[in-house]
Amino acid sequence: MNFCSYSSQLIVDNKTPIDNLFITSFMPYAPSDCVKIYLYGLFACNDANSSHNTIEEFAKALNMSVQDIESSFLYWQEQGLVQIIDTIPFEVRYLPIKNALIKHPKISEQKYSSFNISAQEILTGRMITPNEYYEYYATMESLHIEQSALLMIIKYCANLKGDNVGYPYILTVAKNWAKEGITSAQSVNEKLIGFEKQNENLNLILKAMSIKRNADIDERDLYEKWMQMGFLNNVIIYVAKSIKKLKKSVNFKYLDKILEKYYTMNLFSIQEIDAYENNKASLFNLAKSVCKNLGVFYEDIEPVVENYIITWTNMGYDEEILLKISNYCFKSSIRTLENMDKQILKFYKLGITNLKSLDEYFDDILHFEEQIKQILEKLGLSRNINNIDREYYKNWTNNWNMSAELINYAITLSIGKPQPLQYMNKVLSKWHENNIKTVDEAKKCTGLTKETKTITSNCNNYQTRDYTSEQINSLFTNLEEIEI
Repeated sequence: MNFCSYSSQLIVDNKTPIDNLFITSFMPYAPSDCVKIYLYGLFACNDANSSHNTIEEFAKALNMSVQDIESSFLYWQEQGLVQIIDTIPFEVRYLPIKNALIKHPKISEQKYSSFNISAQEILTGRMITPNEYYEYYATMESLHIEQSALLMIIKYCANLKGDNVGYPYILTVAKNWAKEGITSAQSVNEKLIGFEKQNENLNLILKAMSIKRNADIDERDLYEKWMQMGFLNNVIIYVAKSIKKLKKSVNFKYLDKILEKYYTMNLFSIQEIDAYENNKASLFNLAKSVCKNLGVFYEDIEPVVENYIITWTNMGYDEEILLKISNYCFKSSIRTLENMDKQILKFYKLGITNLKSLDEYFDDILHFEEQIKQILEKLGLSRNINNIDREYYKNWTNNWNMSAELINYAITLSIGKPQPLQYMNKVLSKWHENNIKTVDEAKKCTGLTKETKTITSNCNNYQTRDYTSEQINSLFTNLEEIEI
């Protein structure tokens, strides 16, 4: 007889099926070795007739003892996931997991007799029903929660909600704590000690919102969330008092919404929050003006303030420069807030954060445009500057590091050619390949001097400025056929 096999209700194919119910309802609470053995058993079921499908081979493959494997399958039989058909030889049959969730596993009530008495002594406001007792038993069995630990949880819930608290609430707390690994009396006690330290702060928050009761488990979870987000107690209390002044009825969920908003805007101190709230009207007006300049409309302007305006002002951009940038973006066909944000990040990396540096940047763009325009005029080309012209010029000055003198000389060689700009590019490319850096070296370059003719043209008006590679790359990235 084979060690592991499927029941007739399960379909066998060339894969190892794992029911999602096992992952969600059993795996999180089972001992790790039991999970390993259950999964390997599923794999073995795919080859039920193999000579290797024995408990001995099973133990060898997992580097475990036969007794460990038997104990694990006894555990899964208690959970209703397998059926032990025989013990000599050991034979296991896997069962559908959905049946295990429907049928209650057998639990010895005598095992929990003292638990029953203690639980009823805590919940004096009502009688505990047999079904409720069973739910406690099943939870302790499946999640491996100590009896004393669950009694402590029941007492905690009764202190929080009253001695008639419903068992679904108690079980929810127990299951949530079990997910954190809190299943022993010691770990529950440590959790409760931590709660005691929180009580003073939680009571101050509740008092600020005129709530006269203790914080429940959900509110404690929110408080821990705010702590992890980086808010200090005095800030949370201050915000709670502030929203209470504006609303008659507030709660932790509403406070959480406000704190999440401040979190996304990077506002963590009372000073930062006050500055935002006091300046909110001007921020909203700025957001409307920026959207108008871009040609976009938002019925609700608050997300624009929270996601963009606050970020930009925190970076050091004031109203005047943001309006000028938005105008520049519109003229550059950058007409969304998302793309304007990308443009501002480029400016920020270049250190352009005030109106003076922005004006200098635009002056530099105009200077480069003027340089290209002069080249076209010297070559006899009467047309608008295009992106190909800009790419040529960027390549000559930035990538090839051609001097003004060399570019001037290349102009003289290219005048009168059928396609003078393309010819000029070929000339400079040839010089670049031959590592030519001076005009004298260029004159000696074979293949070009033969085509040279005497040209008396005043090219010395062409001038350049000194820029870093990063500055030139940035300028050419943003050059467009626009008016600035």
